[in-house]
Amino acid sequence: MPSQSTLNLATLDFDEVKANLKSFLKSQDKFKDYNFEGSNMSVLMDLLAYNTFLNGFYLNMIASEMFLDSAQLRDSVISHAKELNYIPRSFRSSRAEIDLFVYPSTNNVLNVTIPKGTSFSSRNGSNVFSFVTQENIVITDKNANGAFFTQKLPIFEGTYVTDQFVMDYSLPVQRFLLSNPTIDISSILVTVTENAGSNTIIYSQAESLFNVGATSSVYFLQPAEGDRYEILFGDNTYGRKPVNGAAVLAEYRISSGELPNGCRVFVNDGNIDGHANVQIITRTSANRGAVAENTNEIRFNAPRHFQTQERAVTASDYETLLIKNYPEIQAIAVYGGEEATPQQYGKVFLSIDIKDADGIPDSKKAEYIAFLKPRTPVSIEPIFIDPEFTFARVETTVKYNFTTTSLSPNDIKTQVVGVIEQYNIGNLSDFKVKLRNSKLLEEINNAHPSIVSATCDLKLIKKYRPTLNTGGLTFTINFGTALNNTYSALPENHSDLLRKALTSSRFTYEGKKCTLEDDGAGSVRIVFTENAVTKTVAVIGDIDYATGRVNIRNFNISQLEGDDLKIIAEPLEKDIETGQNIILEIKTEDIIVTVNAVRE
Repeated sequence: MPSQSTLNLATLDFDEVKANLKSFLKSQDKFKDYNFEGSNMSVLMDLLAYNTFLNGFYLNMIASEMFLDSAQLRDSVISHAKELNYIPRSFRSSRAEIDLFVYPSTNNVLNVTIPKGTSFSSRNGSNVFSFVTQENIVITDKNANGAFFTQKLPIFEGTYVTDQFVMDYSLPVQRFLLSNPTIDISSILVTVTENAGSNTIIYSQAESLFNVGATSSVYFLQPAEGDRYEILFGDNTYGRKPVNGAAVLAEYRISSGELPNGCRVFVNDGNIDGHANVQIITRTSANRGAVAENTNEIRFNAPRHFQTQERAVTASDYETLLIKNYPEIQAIAVYGGEEATPQQYGKVFLSIDIKDADGIPDSKKAEYIAFLKPRTPVSIEPIFIDPEFTFARVETTVKYNFTTTSLSPNDIKTQVVGVIEQYNIGNLSDFKVKLRNSKLLEEINNAHPSIVSATCDLKLIKKYRPTLNTGGLTFTINFGTALNNTYSALPENHSDLLRKALTSSRFTYEGKKCTLEDDGAGSVRIVFTENAVTKTVAVIGDIDYATGRVNIRNFNISQLEGDDLKIIAEPLEKDIETGQNIILEIKTEDIIVTVNAVRE
């Protein structure tokens, strides 16, 4: 009896499935004389192969969607996130602060009420956006001009909408799905009205079961399909259960995300409490607007958020909690007090850089501290420190074979600047990063096929804005890395071609255009150049080459060349690493490219 071949099920390719079916059937006595290429049999084989292929595809997709790290459909990713008690970040309304002055139409007005949802319009480019107040405000303060006023009034982009439900326990399954996918979930207000309006209760959101009892008027929020969110009520064990027939109102703000960021001029729509004469002064332009978390962000953040369990203990806990709840955070560094200099036990240090700003304003620090306080152990004190920015100057010389390309030297320069900018975006502009000279040089060499060689020289820049015409000004600049101390000591007067570890941008000192330089022996001095000779004016400080710390004393200048004093240092090592609260980045203005055309 002839042996029968086994059916190979290890492939999902249609043609291979069909060929495997043919081989399997040909090995059997009943089908050994069949013409499998005949029209009828070929159609049947196509159907069998198609059915096998389709089932294999569906099973593969089902298996893929069963796991968070392999799921492709957004609803599947959200469903897995829900199992980890993770609420994906929703749209966030852009926020601005204004000073509002209302001039009453009559003299006998005692106060002015600004209702919740009072609308203000603003334009950003060609788009017009509506900003609204988030609560009722009663103004009683009056200035000398007779205007009722309130300062730093927060207004939020968007409009308020309300979803209405009726609690019906006769339904086998009842869901409270919020209808709009652009909801800002931080604005949700849930009101439950029972017993024909005789009992109205405001429900607040509970993020966990801690301190939630049988009578707690709380609701729970979870993600749902279609980029929506769903409200759930308690069961009289954890959370109060509304009575049957209760009316449920969910009011919330819908947002345009990040589009209104930058709005600055606001106009009141209509009047306020019947008063049409209104003056608006902008304190803070619109910012912090953001779109909902995308699928990849949810896939990355959900398991890490589950790991924190809504508490901040480790450094990664602080990072995960803040990034998840505050989308304006662009970069964050967290380290314990035992890593600080000097050591400060019982403290955790946080340095944050937010979008469209250098550093973090005091108002945001207060907001972050209030958020972290209930999530931080009693014995740990979070301390926010401003980030320090260190800029890398890239000086590169490129040779390219002009016989292999029609590009001009300026075109090659544009290509090289572009790849350096992309290297900065992909590898720098963050805390705790590494600038690898060899990696950057490789990117430069690969900027265009005609480039035959390149050199790359890196320097570090710190910016300082001194007060002009102020005697006795003292400050310290810390580069945070060892500086080059291999150059020979410089005399007071020397050729301007001699290299040094420290230089600066120009400034005016005692009527002369001067710069800073080190003397190669640990001193920092003010110098000026005349007829290609650098001359010392005054010794102004000292430099520690091992630590990169520069101390300047009695610095009194009358004018700066630019907005800031740029202090430029050459690092000892070609690779640069940053730590703790230092952000390293390359500005386009600090990219210097020299292109030489060669024939090869």
